[in-house]
Amino acid sequence: MASGGHVDRIAGEFGVHFISFERRITGAHQSKARRTCHTLLKKNGEDHLRLVFGLINAGKNRGNWSARCFTAVSWLVLNRSDLADRADFVALFDRIDLDALQAVARKTDPKAPTKAMTVLLSYEMDRLAAGGEMAA
Repeated sequence: MASGGHVDRIAGEFGVHFISFERRITGAHQSKARRTCHTLLKKNGEDHLRLVFGLINAGKNRGNWSARCFTAVSWLVLNRSDLADRADFVALFDRIDLDALQAVARKTDPKAPTKAMTVLLSYEMDRLAAGGEMAA
């Protein structure tokens, strides 16, 4: 069974520190998504969690350590092997602006923004894989 300390160590590898959900995030190295990351670790293992952290850790997306991002990126990796197995997967993913997708997801479905984010991320990856430009 995965422990909370294990999740903290993996997050620390990427310079991320979990804070209480009651506190306000004051920097790009803070996240309130400890519970989400713990769930991903328990369900999918540490290699999967490290991959998700690594994908979110791209230059322009660094700081998107929300539960919504972790969940959407994890779903993409687990359920879209046609994309995740591509040699250019990381390069395509790095072209996505997770902040913009989150904003669109909140507007698209305010009651279920995580599901909307997951769908939008999948659509954007499809668009980029097909050679199109990103809409968000």
